[in-house]
Amino acid sequence: MSLDKLFAGGSELNVGKRIGKGGEGEVFTVTNKPGIAFKAYLPNIVASREAKIRAMVDANLHASIASVAFPTNIVVNKSGTFVGFLMRLVPDHKEIHELQTPSSRLRHFPSADYRFLVRTAMNVARSFGQVHASGCVIGDINQRSILVSDKATVALIDTDSFQVTQRGQQFLCVVGVPDYTPPELQGQSLKTIVRTANHDAFGLAVAIFQLLCMDRHPFAGRYKGKGDITVEQAIKEFRFAYSSRDTKMDAPPASVALHDLSPKIGVNFERAFSQSGVISRPTADQWIEALEELETSLRPCPSNKAHHYSRFAANCPWCRMEQAFGIPMFVVRDATSVHIPKGLMNDAVGFSFDVGAVRSILASNQIPSQIVLVVPKARGTYPPSTEAQKSRSSLTSTLTWSNVGKIGIALSLIAFFALPILGIIGGVISFILTQSGNKGSFDATNRYNIAAEKVRSRIQFLQSNAPVSQAYGAKDEIERKLSEYERLVADFKDVEKDYGSIRHKEQLDAHLSAHMIRGARSAKLTAGDLASLSSYGFTTAYDAKTRDVQDAYGIGPVKASRIMAWVKTVEQKFQFQAQYSDADRHAIQLKKNNIVSRQQGCSDSLNKLVDDFRKHIAAVQNYSGGSDAQLQQFVEEVGQAEADLVYLKLPVPGIKSVPPHVTKASTYQASPTWSPTASGVHRPTATPPAQPAATSGTPSCPICGSRMRYRTARRGARTGKAFWGCSRFPTCRGTRNI
Repeated sequence: MSLDKLFAGGSELNVGKRIGKGGEGEVFTVTNKPGIAFKAYLPNIVASREAKIRAMVDANLHASIASVAFPTNIVVNKSGTFVGFLMRLVPDHKEIHELQTPSSRLRHFPSADYRFLVRTAMNVARSFGQVHASGCVIGDINQRSILVSDKATVALIDTDSFQVTQRGQQFLCVVGVPDYTPPELQGQSLKTIVRTANHDAFGLAVAIFQLLCMDRHPFAGRYKGKGDITVEQAIKEFRFAYSSRDTKMDAPPASVALHDLSPKIGVNFERAFSQSGVISRPTADQWIEALEELETSLRPCPSNKAHHYSRFAANCPWCRMEQAFGIPMFVVRDATSVHIPKGLMNDAVGFSFDVGAVRSILASNQIPSQIVLVVPKARGTYPPSTEAQKSRSSLTSTLTWSNVGKIGIALSLIAFFALPILGIIGGVISFILTQSGNKGSFDATNRYNIAAEKVRSRIQFLQSNAPVSQAYGAKDEIERKLSEYERLVADFKDVEKDYGSIRHKEQLDAHLSAHMIRGARSAKLTAGDLASLSSYGFTTAYDAKTRDVQDAYGIGPVKASRIMAWVKTVEQKFQFQAQYSDADRHAIQLKKNNIVSRQQGCSDSLNKLVDDFRKHIAAVQNYSGGSDAQLQQFVEEVGQAEADLVYLKLPVPGIKSVPPHVTKASTYQASPTWSPTASGVHRPTATPPAQPAATSGTPSCPICGSRMRYRTARRGARTGKAFWGCSRFPTCRGTRNI
């Protein structure tokens, strides 16, 4: 098609450079109309598009929604034949997948944190709501038609595919991307289907899920049934991989879970991706409300100042994902942007604070080596109990009979020799009378001993449960954070030296990270394949080179070989730059900034930990069993029993002393932890990620000592068998048999 003599609204157009190309045509700038773009249709389809575009222009849709690039004017050639349309140019925006994919986000949106993603999701929902309010339906929702700026503003393009109704005539949306097509439309021809806002609501939910969950597709996971299942089939069968329902799908490892977000967000996703959604899915307004809840719940991570996550989450999901994949989810572009007033930026060590003061606090607040509790006193004096009084009265009344009994024994002996039968009878009576005077004293003494033992047992319990363990725990946490900070200082000092020694690998890794798998045409991957790969953390050539792409569900040997052939092609195009470039300096600065953000996280954590430690020390020093209600109750029982013994003129045994409880000293030993010094583009190499030491029941790696993970062999002689694999795989390939 000739670009000469084109007209819009009676004015001739000066068509500039081409800025886009698709399956239906090409997009150009218009040099004499700033801020306007021209879309020219291919000759074979132009006639079929004219009526719809004229209807959209007549409806004046472009004047109602500024964020949506609706057609503004019809474009004709010199003979008056329709060739395309004008629309608002959307400058300084990038396709949304560049934001939601961690590796590309670090290049295209390096300053974006999770708050930025949530705000973008809100603006996506607003744009959808505005389109629906205009009476249109988007229909063909995909990652290329949603654009995002560095201010989190959103624009929608490719609007000529929207479903439009004008003057009683309906112009359908006849295309769609399977990944965003709702279950009820999967596998159907879209040429005759009237789309609804509820159909769009499914695609909106997918787009929001991918933004919030690091480009994971909600239906890409591991099928627990027989055989394989595509993403399209999983959508059709409502197998939401992250659902609390039993969908027979497992989410990819180290993924964001619904409970990491907020309650309303989780409810909306469950509604959007379940069978009930066919009738009613969350609307754009309902998504905005849920996202506002999530936005207000966001808090900074105590371990990494670049991370923000919901207060509804038990811990930071981005730290969890960084541990699993070895690349930062977010970075701090400007280290001073999150400066803490109490700290100090230092070119030599990074973020600096008074480590000596923290150690001085630990040294000056000694935890007692033993705990001794004194038996509290009874709160009052006790009169003899009713039982003691009865016992004493009984003793007095039987005293005479006891004496008579003793005399009777003597007389019985005499009578025995005189008259044996009378002697026997008298002896029995005398024995009974004598024994009656001995009752009462045994019960009172026994009661005292029982009460005294209760006191001793309670004191032993209280001594052994003194808040010493909390104090030692706080001290250990402080030591861990100090060790982590000191390792980060060492990392900061070595950034430039380490970068210089591995520049070739750094440049190659950056080169591979800049090539997205979705652009690998030679690999012949479907949209479902790309969704699965992305959900398992494979988005770039670097990811494919450093990890086994067959870990992604549905990617077998054939597809893997095609992907690796593409990776090799990308690698062959790499050229090493010996001279330090702006890119090198930028990479070094990003490494330093990433360390600084973690150092600031250590500082924040230490401030809180020191306060907690002081409180625990004060609690130990002021610890006393006197405030224990149960111990006091037992002491009162001893007081009553003692009063009874004194009243009965019986000896008081006393309470045996309780030995002091010897506390266990801290067992903390410094161990290496991961400090992600990567530039934000690829995996760190100077300081490889070490996982936390193995916990009880989980073995440690025989090579590096990191925690191991339960895995299942996927190939080789042990296919299908379980084994322990190092959590740092593929950096470390240590294994253990189960």
